[in-house]
Amino acid sequence: MRQLYLIICFTAFLCAQTTKQSPADKFRQLEEILPTPNEYRAASGAPGHRYWQQKVDYNIKVEIDDLNQRCIGSEAITYKNNSPDTP
Repeated sequence: MRQLYLIICFTAFLCAQTTKQSPADKFRQLEEILPTPNEYRAASGAPGHRYWQQKVDYNIKVEIDDLNQRCIGSEAITYKNNSPDTP
């Protein structure tokens, strides 16, 4: 019984420690919160004038054979690298 009491007290202590959070730092630098704008992203996170994105198309065909407990399938993946960098 004493062991159960100790476990409950220890658990309550740990929960109380993890829920206490220090208040937000009022003098925190803005660079730590918002990303630095560049040609790919604006400061708000919106795409910039040189933003690019990869493109992938998936074509998946699957057949389930309940009688033989099998799953048969095939896929075709088409990848388009829109990066301005050379590979």
